[in-house]
Amino acid sequence: IHEVDRNGIGGCIIETGVWRGGAMIMAAAVTSESNFGRRNLYLYDAFDSIPGYGPSKSFLENTEDEVKGYFKLFGMLDHNVKFVKGMFKDTVPQWQKGTPIAVLRVDGNFYDSYADVLYSMYEDVPVGGIVIFDDVMSHPHVMRCWTDFKRDQNLKEDLVRIDKLSAWFRKIEDVKVDQSKRLPPQDANKSQ
Repeated sequence: IHEVDRNGIGGCIIETGVWRGGAMIMAAAVTSESNFGRRNLYLYDAFDSIPGYGPSKSFLENTEDEVKGYFKLFGMLDHNVKFVKGMFKDTVPQWQKGTPIAVLRVDGNFYDSYADVLYSMYEDVPVGGIVIFDDVMSHPHVMRCWTDFKRDQNLKEDLVRIDKLSAWFRKIEDVKVDQSKRLPPQDANKSQ
């Protein structure tokens, strides 16, 4: 957030897959102190049990009210924090095209979840905007989604590793996403 502020990159902050909201609570705190001004924060999550999580289901599931409660606990829940409930395949295509996204953080664990986000939102990340992928270094199907998208959209950006799970990059070139390159469902969206 400091990086996009420092470089004058306008737009909101989006996290797809918020779990308990910790990263976005921190984002709310950082933007509340920013000279750039308070940015809108969009939290996309099923806010429910998700098929495919198996034995981790009870640990990973959350509710919108639970996450709102954490925001309230830290004094960060206000009109700039917007919750979007539902599976990515249903919610991210409804994104208001043309609305700049300064920081796009994707945490979806599945090929299809990443594809849903990239094909629906990537165009709205301006040059200089930041894209963060959780799970890309630890989940081979997530890495495959990135490499497929990068190849199919002729992207020049390379991932910068954050830790053993995550990576990020700064967008260096505007692109028009070629929707015809999207592959059929690979995992999370297959049975739904």
